[in-house]
Amino acid sequence: MSLGALESKILEMQSLMEAYATDGRLPDQPALYRELYIDIDLLLQQHGYANPNSYRTIEQFWEDCSGTWASRRRLIGEIYADVLLDIGRRKRQAKEPRNWDTANEALEGDLEPSRRHWLKAKSFIYSAPPDFENSIKESISAVESCLKILLDRPSSTLGQLVKTKRLDRDVSAIISKAYGLLSGKDSIRHGGSRGEEIGREEAEFFLEFCASAIIYIKSKLGGEYASQ
Repeated sequence: MSLGALESKILEMQSLMEAYATDGRLPDQPALYRELYIDIDLLLQQHGYANPNSYRTIEQFWEDCSGTWASRRRLIGEIYADVLLDIGRRKRQAKEPRNWDTANEALEGDLEPSRRHWLKAKSFIYSAPPDFENSIKESISAVESCLKILLDRPSSTLGQLVKTKRLDRDVSAIISKAYGLLSGKDSIRHGGSRGEEIGREEAEFFLEFCASAIIYIKSKLGGEYASQ
């Protein structure tokens, strides 16, 4: 079956999970969930994806549904986010960012807030219509967020954060220059109206660049917080 069929099945699953987790529960939903889960699992294998949904039953999913309805919807959206983004990329026949998977894996656990920026960056490129300016903004925001969390300095700017002695001085300078370049473009950092030409090439370049920066930062700082 096509990628479009897989995408439709996932969207159907998300709708079912949202109804069950909010105010639309029906007696036939557990059985429907199990059928959808099997169908999606087979389609994911067919198209070369690992199954990101660890909830084999809707009851297991419900056990993790604490908090507000908004938080539950966010959980549902995050489960298949990577797969849906990549389906969009493949349907548009766009190339896979080389370091995407490695950077995405690095942004787990405590770095989940950084990962949200990262997912948005890719989503903006492959959305219809694409939003390249916001993709670049979210790419660099993912790097900034990663540093803030690993260095435990939530109020610092990226320019201040890269000065940590735990990062190589030359690499820090490159990251800082990229941040400075973006700061100089009104349309990206400050919502200006100069109408600068920002296209797919620039957005994909910064997605790749920031992937490399995230991988490097995580390898140098790891999960240990530093104060400098």
